[in-house]
Amino acid sequence: MPGSHQSDQNSHATKAPTAPTTQGFTLDEILQAIDDDQFYLAGQAQINLETLEIVGFECLAHWEHPERGEVAPFHFIPVLEDAQQCHHLTIHLCERMLSLVERLQQTSPGLHFSLNISAYDLCREGFADEMINIVSRHTIDQATIVLEVTETAGIFGDTSVANLRQLHEAGIQLAVDDFWTGFSTLETIRLNIFSEIKIDFSLTSRVINDKTSMAGINAILQLSSNLGLRCIVEGIETCMIKSILLEAGAIYGQGFLFSKGVKDTLLEQWIQDYNDNKSQKYCLNPSTLFQSAELKELEERPHPSWLWDFSAQKIIWANTAGCRFWQAESLDELQSRDFSAMSYLAKIRLKSYQLRMQAGEDIITSEWDFFPGTAAQKVFCIQLPRLNPANGDMFMLVNAYENFNSRLPARKYIDSSDEFPAPFFIADEDGNLLRINKHAHIEIKIDHDRITDLISEEDFTAIKSSCASGHMIHTFAAFDRLQDCQYLYIRAVMLPDMSQNGGNVFHIMAIPVSETLTRNLPEPLNEVRFLTGNSRDVTTDTDT
Repeated sequence: MPGSHQSDQNSHATKAPTAPTTQGFTLDEILQAIDDDQFYLAGQAQINLETLEIVGFECLAHWEHPERGEVAPFHFIPVLEDAQQCHHLTIHLCERMLSLVERLQQTSPGLHFSLNISAYDLCREGFADEMINIVSRHTIDQATIVLEVTETAGIFGDTSVANLRQLHEAGIQLAVDDFWTGFSTLETIRLNIFSEIKIDFSLTSRVINDKTSMAGINAILQLSSNLGLRCIVEGIETCMIKSILLEAGAIYGQGFLFSKGVKDTLLEQWIQDYNDNKSQKYCLNPSTLFQSAELKELEERPHPSWLWDFSAQKIIWANTAGCRFWQAESLDELQSRDFSAMSYLAKIRLKSYQLRMQAGEDIITSEWDFFPGTAAQKVFCIQLPRLNPANGDMFMLVNAYENFNSRLPARKYIDSSDEFPAPFFIADEDGNLLRINKHAHIEIKIDHDRITDLISEEDFTAIKSSCASGHMIHTFAAFDRLQDCQYLYIRAVMLPDMSQNGGNVFHIMAIPVSETLTRNLPEPLNEVRFLTGNSRDVTTDTDT
C-alpha cells in the first residue's frame, strides 16, 4: 500500500516507544496491524438539524484486534504521534474512505466525508502530494472530501501551512476540528483556507447549564455565518440540546442522538434504514414544538411531562421525571418503546383528544389511570396541543401530576374522600376555606383558613364575578408562595351551598405553574381569563 511503513521504519526506530501502552501495544504491533488491514472506519452521520437529512459522515478510526476486540483510539494514536508515524494510519484510512466514497456516491450522491489528520502529518514534507495522489486515483468529486485539522502550535509551521495550502488548491476541503478549544483560533481562520469549523463536544454538552458555553457557541455560529463557513456542532446527545442549538441558529450537527458510528462496510444499509425511518425518529424536530426556555422549564419540573405523537403513537420526548414515571432508563429507551399494546379504552381516549385538539380545543384536563409498571397510577393531567408547522402533524404535551402520597399534617377540614387527584378546595363567598384535599397541602402548601392567603382579594372577586353566570371558568391568578411558580392555573365553578339558605360556594382546582409555561399556553378563549397580577393584556367578554 502507499506509504507503507516498511520503507522508513528503521529511520524512526529510536523514536518509537518501547514501553507498553495502557493495553500493552508497541509501535511495531500497531504498524503491523495497519499492514494487516485491522483498522477500519466508523462513519458518524452529520445531519441537517432542521430537515434531518444526512449531509455527510465523519470517518473515525477503529482497530478491530483479532484477540482483544475493539481497541479505543487513545490506545494507539499517542504511540503513533510520539513516534511521528501517524501518516501510516492516515494514508491507510484515507484509502479506505475514498473506496467508501466511490461506492456510496452511486446511491447517496452529494455527501461529504471527513477524516482527521494529525499535526504530525502536516509537518511531513510531501504529505500533501501523497494525499492528492491518492485522491486522484479515485473517480470522486474532490470537494466531497474534508480533512479535519485540530488547532495546535504545529499547524502554523512553514511545512504545515504549505501542505494545507496545497491541499486547498487541489480542491480538497479543510475543516478546523474542536474550534475555540485549540491553540490560536483567529490565526487559524486568517489562513483563509478552511471551509468548515466544528464545535467541540466540550461546549455542546454544557449548553443547558453553562452560560459561558452557550455564549461561545452563539459566537462561533455568528462567526461562521459572517465568514460563509459551514459549521457542524459535535456531541448532540439529547433532543433538548438539539432544540436549543436549532434556536441558536445551528444548521448541521452530529452526535449519539443520530448515530454512534457505523462500520464502513455496513454504512450503505444504514443510510437506507435511516432515510426510511427518519420521520419517526430523533425528536421529530421538536424545536418547532417548544421554545428553549420552555424546554428548560419542563426539564426542571418535578412532575412528569412528555410529548405524545398522535401519528407515530409513541412518546417522542419526556423530561427526567417523565422517564422516571414511565420506568425508562433513558429518553432513547422511552422513545423506542412500543405503545401499540395499550388498552382499547386508552386508544379511544387518545383519538378523542386528537379530534378535540384538531377542532380547536386549547386545554384538556383529565384523570388517567396509567400502568407504567404492574400497578395502576391515577394521575391528573393538563394536556396541550402542539402543531408542527412544517407538515401540520398534531402532538400533545402532557403535564402530569402524581406522587400524592406524602404524609400530611392533621387538618380538621381535609376532604376525607381525596378522590380528585389534584389540588382542590371549597371556599365560601367570604373567602373562607371550607374543605381542602391532601393534594392542595402538597402542591400549594395551604396552611391558612382563607383563600386570600393564596391569591389576591381582587383575583377572588374576579373569580366570583366570572362564575356568577353559571360557567366553569379557567383562569390564571398571581401566586408567589412556591419557588419558580408565579401563577395558579384555576378551574372554578359556583354551586349552591346546601348548608346555608341562599348562599353559594366555589369548587376550585388550583395548580401552580411558572410564568414560562403560562406564556406558552394558547391565547385564552372568552371564558379563560388572566386576572390581576398577570402582565399579559387580555381582552375578555364582559358577559362571560
